[in-house]
Amino acid sequence: MKNKTMIVVSLVAAAAATATAGTDFAVNGGFETGDTSGWVSFPTASSTFNVTIDANSGNFGAELFNDTLASGAVVKQANLGAGVISAGDTVDISFAAKGSGAAGGVAFAEFFSEIDGGGVSDSVLLGGTPLALTDQWQVFNFSLAAGPDVSGGVTLQFASVTGADPSSVMVLFIDDVSVSFIPAPGSLAMLGLGGLVAVRRRR
Repeated sequence: MKNKTMIVVSLVAAAAATATAGTDFAVNGGFETGDTSGWVSFPTASSTFNVTIDANSGNFGAELFNDTLASGAVVKQANLGAGVISAGDTVDISFAAKGSGAAGGVAFAEFFSEIDGGGVSDSVLLGGTPLALTDQWQVFNFSLAAGPDVSGGVTLQFASVTGADPSSVMVLFIDDVSVSFIPAPGSLAMLGLGGLVAVRRRR
């Protein structure tokens, strides 16, 4: 009787990992479908999330409007790159935005490392503060490391948040949303190995 170790390499997973490195995971990030498909929305009582012809590029952008007192209207691209992005991989985020707030209205962009089955292993407020918006389109770029558990992928979230003043309002325009990644050195994706499994058999 002796132990033999069989190393099984998943070629399908390897191809997926190498093919998607650097690929944009965002779905309908430019709203060029003419609708908000691909986006998950959590509205307030009176908020709206609509496509608009006011775009940074192409034919369409999107407007997230909120005037519900002391609330946050949220839209997001959820669970992107699940099974491909690994802990420590660099995630590159880019989007164009503009907007305005009154009486305490602000806008945020947040990044979450999702755990499969629920919960997050890390969350980041992009830029550390509300977005510094003007009435002109600006492109925002961020690079950050994925959290310690990204089995559920990553999520990019935008929020239009109002204050306690009854006249508070926030209008956020977004377009050209992109989420891609660079494998960390030594990760399976960098090595081109999507699933390396050691099976020990006793004979």
